[in-house]
Parts: sequence; structure tokens; C-alpha cells
Amino acid sequence: MKFVGEHLLPGQLGHFFAILAFVASIVATVAYYNVVKLKEPSLQDSWKRLARWSFIIQSAAVIGVFSCLYYILYNHFFEYKYAWRNTSRDLPIQYLLSSLWSDQEGSFLLWSIWNSILGIILIRTSKKWEAPVMTTFSLAQLIMASMLLGIFVLGYKVGSNPFMLLRQAPENQLAPIFQTADYMQHIHDGNGLNVTLQNYWMVIHPPVLFLGFASMIIPFAFAFAGIWTRDYTGWVKPVQPWGLFAIMMLGTGIMMGAAWAYESLNFGGYWAWDPVENASLVPWLTMVAGVHTLLAYKATGHSLKSTIFFFFISYVLILYSSFLTKSGVLGDTSVHSFTDMGMTAQLLFAMLVFTVPSIALLIMRRKDIPSVKKEENSYSREFWLFVGSLILLIAAIQITFTTSIPVWNKLLSFTGLKSLFNMNDIAPPSDAIFHYNKIQVWIAIVLGVLTAVVQFMRYKDTPRGEITKKLAVPTLVALLLTGLVAWKGTITYDKYGAGFLTAIYLMLFASIYAIVANFTYIFTGLKGKLKNAGASVAHIGFGMVLLGILISSAKNEVISIDRMKILNDGFFRKESKQNPRENIMLPRDVPVQMGDYHVTYTGDSISKGDPKTYYKVVYEKKDKQTGNILEKFTLYPDAFVNTKENTISSNPASRHYLTRDIFTYVSAAPNREEEAKADTTPYVTHQMKQGDSVFFSRGFIVLKGLNTKPESRNYVPQNGDLAVGAELEVYTQTDDHFKLQPIYFIRDSSYQYSVEDTLAPLGLNVRFSKIMPAENKIELKVKEAEGFSDYIVMKAMIFPYINVLWLGILITILGTAMSIYQKVRRR
Repeated sequence: MKFVGEHLLPGQLGHFFAILAFVASIVATVAYYNVVKLKEPSLQDSWKRLARWSFIIQSAAVIGVFSCLYYILYNHFFEYKYAWRNTSRDLPIQYLLSSLWSDQEGSFLLWSIWNSILGIILIRTSKKWEAPVMTTFSLAQLIMASMLLGIFVLGYKVGSNPFMLLRQAPENQLAPIFQTADYMQHIHDGNGLNVTLQNYWMVIHPPVLFLGFASMIIPFAFAFAGIWTRDYTGWVKPVQPWGLFAIMMLGTGIMMGAAWAYESLNFGGYWAWDPVENASLVPWLTMVAGVHTLLAYKATGHSLKSTIFFFFISYVLILYSSFLTKSGVLGDTSVHSFTDMGMTAQLLFAMLVFTVPSIALLIMRRKDIPSVKKEENSYSREFWLFVGSLILLIAAIQITFTTSIPVWNKLLSFTGLKSLFNMNDIAPPSDAIFHYNKIQVWIAIVLGVLTAVVQFMRYKDTPRGEITKKLAVPTLVALLLTGLVAWKGTITYDKYGAGFLTAIYLMLFASIYAIVANFTYIFTGLKGKLKNAGASVAHIGFGMVLLGILISSAKNEVISIDRMKILNDGFFRKESKQNPRENIMLPRDVPVQMGDYHVTYTGDSISKGDPKTYYKVVYEKKDKQTGNILEKFTLYPDAFVNTKENTISSNPASRHYLTRDIFTYVSAAPNREEEAKADTTPYVTHQMKQGDSVFFSRGFIVLKGLNTKPESRNYVPQNGDLAVGAELEVYTQTDDHFKLQPIYFIRDSSYQYSVEDTLAPLGLNVRFSKIMPAENKIELKVKEAEGFSDYIVMKAMIFPYINVLWLGILITILGTAMSIYQKVRRR
């Protein structure tokens, strides 16, 4: 059957490029392998030319795949499943790149592009190491290319084809609509991009993160090349800048993800120990460990085996993180992992392809790897570099073990051990953040102190008195600053007891110590030579990151406290993990006190083509004595309310100051389609005299008296009006106190009117309907509404000194870049 309206050429061309990249990668891998194994120069040159051209062709083919896919997305060719799943006609053009790498195929494509670029750079710069290094690189590209094939081999589907037509998708093949030749006339728009991805961070964060992923293979490839060719030391010098580059790029990508979470996700901050965050952090930790043991080896000959191990395990952990996020195993524990696309076995195979040969070769040739027989002196720099690296490994193990709980459960089921021993699933920690923090805080303390001390030590041995003398001043300054911050900062984070609070104060000292000591070292140890100060600058940044994390977390204050207890424990779904007491309901146009501010929700707005609703929230801070407005600003948190599933996806809004951020997001909003129904709750009539009370479900109303000169924004007096206001005071079960003044007035001597007053937080509507002078009473009509739809529920927090964290990240990146420049210049 010939289908009408399909644009088949870009898809066919894109799939051809995907196959070409796969075949060219095979040729490049085999050719580079032969360059290493063959000894005859003429054959080596011939194979090398073939290998280079093959790698260049596969790189061009990868760019071709990218171009075809982008062309399909840009032109909204919804006959392609990828375009239909991830775009719509009203999607802003700046988010087309986000839609390109929003699915698994696009993320593999982005990774493959960076691999191609880095591979071409290595071809030009790695000299004698080109062949063994590029063998590994070409094999990695071969595996990446296989992820985009979407073809069946012996009944098994290899990869996922991003150019699959919508009618070819297995779930659609039997659908009646796709049995007609003109089915395209019924497909007018796509499914659209997930609203959480419609953010500028998702345009810039994934490319940086995947550059970090791609660069992690370079230290692996050099280390493997060294063992494979039995040149155990020659690879050390060229790999050092690449190791630093991998740390810099992956670290930048991780922290851009933290910034995205802070700006765009309702994590309640920049880090929530989410499994996807953890999966990227762990290989960064082990690569940092490997770079530091490499420094020890270059200076003393110690720790070469450790360096190789760390470089190997870092890339293996990158592949493991890819497995975790792309296999669907984290679907129930992470908010931003991919769903399973049937490539779990392929992802595991990819991990084993690099894990088994590298670890096996390291074990088999461990005795051949040079090592110094003499043990390190405990007063030497290399000894503590190794200790610091072990501490980083411990951190990585703890994070990996807990993050992998879904994997352990699946392994227990798959192996039958669960049924054999009648075991239950391993339960994830109930308080995940504290579970990680109670271990990682002590690791941070040790690393902070080591960062301060180790640079003052010499390699091989340090005279006992020398280290004490050098550290005396920075230690004393750090202690004084810690005491000052503790005194003025009043850190009283005792939620988890005195022990954890003690750890916080120790971490405070360790982070300040790292900053002060490294700053001192630049002027005492390096004599002010900034060109050699890259490591010290990076360590200063690291200390600032620790300090920023500590202060912004330990002193972060929730100001949206629900003192009236309007939200019961069942208000939020259990999976949302929201605490009802830390969320406050804001009825429209009703000022509600939050901390030092009075906050008013004044309305919302939507725009064509944007599925999100933008809520206008006004903050006012007033002088307690005079009532004058000291500060006023407006925030616009937004959210996508899914009316079908009754869920909400929120994007925060923050007010940034030099010393703090006010971070706020909408945690709940009414389903207008459900709550737009007319309120049928009847008014109840009460006859009251001064001092009488009327009870309702959450408290009682007291008539305090009558006001013959009432004022209300809903009442505009005219000449001749006879107006009376009922002065009411409302008391709740939680001792909150409110005032109401409904108005009754007579106009033109005959017409009687009632101006209703409302108390939206309690759903109260009160009308003053009649005066009964004979009985010295008035008539009030009271309605306690069952629900109302013009409100939002919001969470607001103050993150103090969070800019210390962001500035520390920038300084760490700067210091690492300085070190890379210096290493390359020396080469």
C-alpha cells in the first residue's frame, strides 16, 4: 500500500547514515587493532590510513544522522514516531534541541557526536598512542552506533531506530487508522515535549553532561593502551590533561543539572540525592581519585595500579549509569529516568565489553605494572593523596549501593534467591536525603581537611616540624572564622540530633580550612605564581562548594508553614513526599503571612501554545512599627496541571539576593474542570445579639458590635445611604484570629442590600441580611463552602548564602582549566 503524505526521504537517508556509521566503526576498530598487532611498518601505515578514513566517515555519518533527525523535528513530520512523541506545532523553536535528545536515541546520538569530535582530536594529537587508544574509541563508537540501528539479528532487536514511522511502531501496526492510505490527514499535531524539558537548561545541560560522559573514555583508553602494549608508563604524561578535562566537563554537567533542578524542578532545591543525579556523580568521584593517584605516581612511582583501576572503573561506572537511567530500572525511584525500550540486554552487553577485558588484563598483568616496593611514608604527600582517593572510593561505594537497590531486587528475583530464601524486596531508605548525608558529611569533613593539609606536605617525606609550622597560621585563622560563623550564623540544625549537628560544625571548619589553607599556599608555597596555582584555585572552589552546601542546607528555612492546618495529611499523594505542614494555601487576593513577608496570590495567566499556567505571587515586607512597605516583589512560579491524572509538574521561581534566595514553587493547584461546578452549599441563618457566638466546623464567630461607618472594598457609599457593618471576630481551633465585616445598607429609603464578606482560607461566606431592633438582634447568614477553586498551594524556602555554592563551582572549573592549560603548555 502506498501511503499518502509521508516524507520518507529524510528518514531513509538518516537510517542509511546510521548503518554507515555502524559499518565504518567496525572497519575503524579492526583497522586500528591491526595497526597495534602488526609489526611491519608498511602494513601499519596502510591499516592506519584505512582506520583514520573509516573513523572520519563514521563521524560524518553521525553528523548526517543528527541533521536528518533535526530536519524531521523542525518540519514537524509527525509520520515519524520520534517527531510525534517529542514535538508539537506550538513547541517554541528554541526547544527543538531539547526534543532531539529528550528520548534515548537522541541521547545516544549526542554522546556519539562528542565521541566523534574527541576521537578526531586524538587522531591529531596522540601520536604513537593513536592506534591503541583509537581502537578502544572506535569500539565505543561501534557500540553507540548499534544503539541507533533498530534492526533484528537472529530474532533479537539491536538498538532503536529514531527514524521509525509511526505506523511501523509495534503498538500501532494493528490500529485501524494506519490501515488506510491517507492516515496522515488524521494526524494534525504531535504529542508534545514533556513540560519539565521545556526549559533553557535542557538546551545547554545535556550537551555539557554528555561531553563529560564522552571524555571519561579517554583516560580509560590510555590506561588500557598502556597495559595492552606493555608500555606501562609512557601513557601517563599525555593522559593527565585529559583526566582533568573529564573531571571539569562532567563536574560542570552535573552542577548544571543541579542548577536545572533548582530553577526548574520541584526537588525543593538543587540536590535531592535522586538516583539519576547519583549515577552521574559516582564516576566523577572515582575519576577525581584517579587523577590524584596519578599525581602521586608521577612524583614518586607509587599508586600506578590504583590509577589504572580508578580510570577503568570510572568509565565502567559511566556505562553503568547509562544502564540505570536507560533500562527503566529506576522508573519507580527517579523522576527523570528513561522508560525501558527493550535495550536492557544491549546496555548490559556494552558495559561488559569494557569491564571484562580491562579488569581481566589488569589482574593478569598486575605483576608487570611497575611499583615501588618501599611503603609510603605517613608524612608524605603521596600517602595522603592515596588516602583521599580511598575516601572518595568509599563515598562512591555507599552512593552506588543505595542507588542500585532496584537492581539488587531484580537480581534477587532473576536468580531465584528471593523465592528460595523467602526474601522480601530490599526497601529503599525512608529518608533518602538523611541516609546519604549521615555518611557523606563525614567524608566531606575528611576531604576538606585533606584538601587543606596535603599541599603543604612534600613528596616522599615531610619534616615533622615543617608541616606544623606551615599550617599554624591557616589553622588558627580557620578556627577563628569557624567560631565567628558559628556565633553569628546560629546554625541550629538539630533535626537529627546532637551527633549530626556536631558533624555539621566539623564540616563547617573543614570547608573554611580548605579555603584558607589553599589561599595561603598560593602565596607561601607557590610564592604568588598564579600560573602554577590551578590546583589550589580548584581546591578553594571545592571548599566554597562544601561551605555553600552546608550553609544553604543546614540553615535553609521553610517559611510556608501551614499554622491553620488547612491541609490534612491526605491532601498530597504519598508519592509526592510533600509535608502538608510545610505547604500553605493561598486563596486569591488574600494576604497570608510567611516569615517576614505577607504573600498574596493575585491571579494566573496562560499563553497560546504553552501548556503551563503562570501564577502571580506578590511578596510584601512591612515595617512592624509603622506598617510602611520596606520591600515588594513579584514571583511567577508556573506549573502544568494534568487534569487527566490529577497531577502537577511545577517549575520554581526564586528571588535572588547576594546573601540568600527565596525559593518558591506551586505544590498543588485546583483542577478547574472538576471544581468549576456551582457551589450548592446552603446559607444557614443565625439571629445574634452582641456577644453571641456561631460555631462552624473549624471554630466559632463572635459578634463584637455594630459599626455605623463601615468600610469595605466591595461597598461604595452614596449620599443618603443608611449603612451598618457587623463587626465579627473569627477564632479557629488552632488559635488563629480573623476579622470580618459584612455590611447591611438601605439606599433610596427603600432598597435593602447586603455586602458579603468572605474568609477564603476557611471557606466562610457571611451575609448581614436583617436588623431586628425590637429584639436588639441582627440576622446573619453563614455558609461554610465545601471547596473553592481560586487558590494555589505553595512551598517557599529561604536558602542562605547559596551564591557561595554557585561561585565555588565556577572557581573550581576555573582552577581545573588553569591546571589543564599548564599541563598542555608543559607538554
